[in-house]
Amino acid sequence: MTTTTKLECSVCCEDYTTVQLISSVCNHNDLCSTCIKRHIEAELNTKGSEILVRCPKSRCSIELTYDDVRRLAPKELFDRYDTLLLRAAIRKLPDFRWCKAAKCGSGQEHTTGDNLPIITCEACGAKSCFTHDVPWHMGLTCDEFSEQLQTKDYTANRAYYERHTKPCPRCKMSIEKNSGCDHMSCRCGYEFCWLCLGDYENIRKKGNHYHEKTCQYYADYNSEDDDDEDFEEYYGTSEDDFEDDDENDDDNDDSNDDDGNEDDGNEDDGNEDDSNEDDEEEDMMELN
Repeated sequence: MTTTTKLECSVCCEDYTTVQLISSVCNHNDLCSTCIKRHIEAELNTKGSEILVRCPKSRCSIELTYDDVRRLAPKELFDRYDTLLLRAAIRKLPDFRWCKAAKCGSGQEHTTGDNLPIITCEACGAKSCFTHDVPWHMGLTCDEFSEQLQTKDYTANRAYYERHTKPCPRCKMSIEKNSGCDHMSCRCGYEFCWLCLGDYENIRKKGNHYHEKTCQYYADYNSEDDDDEDFEEYYGTSEDDFEDDDENDDDNDDSNDDDGNEDDGNEDDGNEDDSNEDDEEEDMMELN
């Protein structure tokens, strides 16, 4: 249902003409299409494995239906929503396992279960363990690997896995980095830095200062406003006021120099008067 009434968006305060019911249940319609799109995108970015998109009105808890999202979201955003729903449903299958290779994004059912625990990814060929849901523990049976988890030797082995696998900051699923750059993309759609787990959404939009400071990709960022604040905090005044004071001091120095020149001029006049008096005395002596 659409009309062409000109309204003001309750979020961005911009005028819009196409009115869209956000949900067929709650009947809220005072948001423009741009803000609705941004809300759906934010819901997908923050909810993790809980793929729920609620009405953006602050006091409304109505969940948008599949058809609502398809109607409101651009095709690219809806396709992402559809994929996340599919993956959430697949995760509930007891025999399904995701490939542990970084950036593979594939998964498959493993019907033989613990009896034949080696899973070979049909997409990339990487091997993983069905029982432990980790990259395949080469040279160890599942029983031996389980025993190793309880021994001191596991400390060194765990270091290896910590170097090559990390949990996604959003969905907590462990992924393996075999090679390539440190920009990681999880199967849940979350992108992050392998070294510091920084959110690449912020890094891409706002800069490398959104890496952790200990990360090799971190770059300090100081805007002119930050510099002004630091200057004022250190000197107790703004940089503009500081420069104005310097200019005033220079003007005062120039004024004093001019006064000094006037005094020198007066002294020269006094010397001329003394010279004239001496000349008059000499003339009187010659007459006598």
